[in-house]
Amino acid sequence: MRQSSTLEILFCFCLVTAQAQSPSSSSPQLTPQAAYDQATRPLDITRRSPQNWSEVELAALKIATDQAKADCASRSPDQFTGEDLLAYARLCALGQEWKPVEQAASNYLNAQKAATPVERVIESRGLATAFDYEVQASLRLKNPERALLAAQTMLRTVPYDDLTSEATTSTVHYLQLIHTDQALALLAQRQPILLSLLRAHVASSTQALSSSHLTIPLRALYAEAIAFPAMQQFANQTEAAAAAFAELEATLPASLSPDDAVFIAESRRQYLLLGSHLPTITTFAWLPDPAGIPPEINTNFGSATVFLLFPDWCNQCVALHPNFMPVSKRLRENDARFFALLAQANPLPKVVPKDVTKAVNNTGPSGAVSKPARIAPFSGGRPDIPHVELQLNIKPTAAALLVGTPTFVVPSQTLNSFVATDFPLIVVVDHNGIIRSIQVAPDNAMVPGGVVDQIVDHVANQWPPPKP
Repeated sequence: MRQSSTLEILFCFCLVTAQAQSPSSSSPQLTPQAAYDQATRPLDITRRSPQNWSEVELAALKIATDQAKADCASRSPDQFTGEDLLAYARLCALGQEWKPVEQAASNYLNAQKAATPVERVIESRGLATAFDYEVQASLRLKNPERALLAAQTMLRTVPYDDLTSEATTSTVHYLQLIHTDQALALLAQRQPILLSLLRAHVASSTQALSSSHLTIPLRALYAEAIAFPAMQQFANQTEAAAAAFAELEATLPASLSPDDAVFIAESRRQYLLLGSHLPTITTFAWLPDPAGIPPEINTNFGSATVFLLFPDWCNQCVALHPNFMPVSKRLRENDARFFALLAQANPLPKVVPKDVTKAVNNTGPSGAVSKPARIAPFSGGRPDIPHVELQLNIKPTAAALLVGTPTFVVPSQTLNSFVATDFPLIVVVDHNGIIRSIQVAPDNAMVPGGVVDQIVDHVANQWPPPKP
């Protein structure tokens, strides 16, 4: 495709998106259920991190994991067949024993190869479950080659469902930085299946057919399908990405349900950020020195710049702050930069208490400040009357916890600028400020050699800065 055609397509969809985002009485409105799901999303994001669980819940999880581990070890996958093999794999997965999970899944799949075609159809859900267990176990055992082979076979063998989605997406996330070509090949194999399912939704809506067999919502299929052109963008295949995106858009029905229209517009808008210049970021404060001059983040990008975006309610995001300074120093060695972006509704007070850093340094694992206060005896009272020690538990704000880290406080609207719906969100730009990657950060994203380091290396290699 010619470059001008690519730009025309992107311009048209940007215009459509901008119109969809503008306030209008005709704008799609979420159904009550979708609005409820969206409203409770912060709660879901908080609950999924075990570090936010209570001590009682963590203790119960440990007991369950230890018991499952012991029960897994006392059995062997060779003892079981059929559904018992899958139950055994589930037991061992709870106990974090991934080798027997992998073996149980393999035994199940090997047995199914000898089954009749009718038996395979009947057991299609069991097959999908076994493939998913094999993929997840192989990835945790650091065997991406086996996971890739299992995911490819799964796409050819079983109907596409939530398990196929989980297995292929997990494999892509694992491979995208170490073997981008393999991740791209897996997405290319998956794309025709997703497009055919999208067309089935279209046919179902236009021909008034029963859609009970279409278990994956249209908007979810679109979100998965757009991962293919996004990965092509990441591999610097802009023309191929434009063609894949145009094909995806052409597959959509002329009219969408309100929920599909809203969520598809979000997925589209975030995708169109790839390859575009970083939106101007407004800042409230620079936390290493709120009274000092902050670094320039809208024009000076070094060889690459990583932004870690999250709202102030995301406790597990704030808890990553001990890694902020080490990853910043590490990236600086290659002239790359790292900044956290803490999004909140209100700016910081103009006067920052002098003891805020001291208060932060006195925080315990729970995030509360333990500050002893002595109450002396009454004046004139007996000297032998004991005094009372009070413990004042003061929970610091997210901004207070991040003082001393390379963090900017930004308006909450910044989340919408990047269509951020899950956190923490990694946004990486090249030396020209062009966005090259947007993805949710895993828990270990900032460890040496982790996702952040790998993305920076990839961006610097694909879009190298000019040599001095």
